[in-house]
Amino acid sequence: MSRIDTLLNKLCGKPTPANFRFSELRKVMSYFGYLESNKGATSGSRVKFYHPKTKAVLLIHKPHPGDEMVKAAVDSVVRFLKEHGHI
Repeated sequence: MSRIDTLLNKLCGKPTPANFRFSELRKVMSYFGYLESNKGATSGSRVKFYHPKTKAVLLIHKPHPGDEMVKAAVDSVVRFLKEHGHI
């Protein structure tokens, strides 16, 4: 099983994983062709992942001070990826 398959299985796991990291999300989104943007100097912890071909946009808050995402954010990512036909 490849690293991306492992991450996708973890991301889509039930119950929602409590230990999914933002760094892992970056790898998943990059795999599907999304680019990351910090939305400008005043964006704070908001991060935008956008797909240059489909123009699909996922806005999400980067966790801080750690790297682990909250379950609601993980659920949001899974829903987004399903809606756009990636998983």
